[in-house]
Amino acid sequence: MRIALLAGGDSPEREVSLMSGKAVEAVLLRLGHTVTVIDPGPDLPIDLRKTAPEFVWIALHGDKGENGVLQGLLDWMGLPYNGSGVLASAIAMDKVISKRLFLADGIPTPGYRVATVPPDLELSRQWVADLGLPLVVKPADGGSTVGVTIAQTTDQLAGAIALSLKYCQQVLIEQYISGQEITVTMLDDQLLPAIEIVPQGREFYDYEAKYAPGGSRHLIPPNLEASILERAVDAAHRACKSLHCTGLVRADVLIDSSGNPWVLEVNTLPGMTATSLAPEAAQAIGISFEQLISRLLEKR
Repeated sequence: MRIALLAGGDSPEREVSLMSGKAVEAVLLRLGHTVTVIDPGPDLPIDLRKTAPEFVWIALHGDKGENGVLQGLLDWMGLPYNGSGVLASAIAMDKVISKRLFLADGIPTPGYRVATVPPDLELSRQWVADLGLPLVVKPADGGSTVGVTIAQTTDQLAGAIALSLKYCQQVLIEQYISGQEITVTMLDDQLLPAIEIVPQGREFYDYEAKYAPGGSRHLIPPNLEASILERAVDAAHRACKSLHCTGLVRADVLIDSSGNPWVLEVNTLPGMTATSLAPEAAQAIGISFEQLISRLLEKR
């Protein structure tokens, strides 16, 4: 096929997108496809018309690549693509809307508040009284843990929110859940093996832990009792279905000391780098990187 591969873009996750794009491009070429790599900008519709692809592979991460805007454009142009459609992409990218849907569907998720400006000390104290300390502060519409801070004290909260606001217009202030983190990948309706993420020398699974070699250990299967793992996987599965996700999708879950699962978020375009979790989950059941990409192409 003639494939347009979109990688780069102008989001804070540009470098991760370029890594994903490079890895996918190499596989597509080995599979015999004709690949045109496009670093999308305002002329993207014109570039796509010139390229005339039979399929568009989205290797973008962050805002316009994952929030439904691009998916709507491709639908309008009649071009098939990987990942979820407009609706699922838009609501999964908005962590506040996602949480509201999770709660409506009885899916456990950490308590939260939302900010559009840094709070004064009185409001900070109220949030701490409601949610406790520490608090996770992160952009409501970003990924790759860009702009994420763990506020350990009330005084740190306003500064952490100001940092997140550099990357977004809305900030999520979330209850901190101490425990084991797992990620669950769904390929269409098939659940792939869960992976436990153990950051190495990091406070949490931050950007460095995600993308630096040796930044984290990945355990398959997770070091959890079977019944606890089953509940966590079920919560992740229900979260993906709640948002109407399709294709390759990944949900992140924390398990507290009592064995209770807490869904953090759903990623509709998981990373496809050398250290990415979704390809690793597929590999665990014998689906190679090439086979995974071929399978996603077949769903066009």
